[in-house]
Amino acid sequence: MNFEDLNAFVVVARQRSFSRASTELRVAVSALSKRVQRLEHAMGCELLVRHSKGVSLTSAGGVVLERAGELLDRFDHLERDVYAALETPGGEVRIAMPPATSRFLAPLVYDRCKRQFPDLAPVIRTGPSDAIHQWLAADELDLALMYNAEDSSALVIQPLLVEPLFVVAPARDPITGAAVEYPASYALSDLSRLPLLLNRRPHSIRVLLDRLCARYAQRLNLVFEVDGIEMLKGMVTAGHGVGIFGAAGLRDELARGELVAIPFSFPLLSWTLCLVTPRRDEVSPAVSVVRNLLLDAIGQLIQQDFWKGVRVLEGLQPICTAPRRPRNRTTTPNP
Repeated sequence: MNFEDLNAFVVVARQRSFSRASTELRVAVSALSKRVQRLEHAMGCELLVRHSKGVSLTSAGGVVLERAGELLDRFDHLERDVYAALETPGGEVRIAMPPATSRFLAPLVYDRCKRQFPDLAPVIRTGPSDAIHQWLAADELDLALMYNAEDSSALVIQPLLVEPLFVVAPARDPITGAAVEYPASYALSDLSRLPLLLNRRPHSIRVLLDRLCARYAQRLNLVFEVDGIEMLKGMVTAGHGVGIFGAAGLRDELARGELVAIPFSFPLLSWTLCLVTPRRDEVSPAVSVVRNLLLDAIGQLIQQDFWKGVRVLEGLQPICTAPRRPRNRTTTPNP
């Protein structure tokens, strides 16, 4: 079976006529007939019934037409995409971002795409790390930003920055309105007494806390499981407990004085933002361009102090103008 025979059959079957197909393809009727015969021989069955008014499909021919039509249409799309890539990056690039950063990062990426590469069409989704993992597994993404990405042979994971986590608490007592005083920092052991409002598993922060508590023989004083950052902020503001999150996701509430972010003295209470891509033999020019635009936008946010107390990693270093911080020697943290 070859491509020309398959294409000849599809055109003849759609036109219901060898003569009309001959006109469309600019190929002699006799040549078309030989191509269809070769395909029927390869399939081992009759695909077309010839008659005085043209041709009609057999049941097997109907199946071949449906499947072959899909293949030829995909080939046409592939051919157009390749030609477009040779000229200028274009087409869709599917991206996912965590909710804590997408509000600020997505507009930057979109703006850069529109100004520098107008033929690019970024498709941006947002969701927690477990949802992004599912989208990657289903081959629905070209690029993804996610916290604490789990290792996988099917993924290329590039750690970009380490962001400390904070205890998120109301700035004022919800009943009296008086300002609340908090300690300068918290230890891991404080999680056994603080009234915690935490995301459900498999949220990356919840997984991290469970692992650290198991490792250091601590326990969580969990009073309520929340579903997402907006619910967390609402529950904390209403005085139902405290949460644990990165300062970037609380930017507006911290600026308005509604919430406060108290740091941990325990250095392992942090999460790592990673750039994740499916492991592929080749990366399209469009995906490469958007990847660079994404990293550049992250670098801009870092220089605007978007991430409080962030530590930049090697994966992001080339696009950051801030001086490199010396690496600390590995020590055993005190919980």
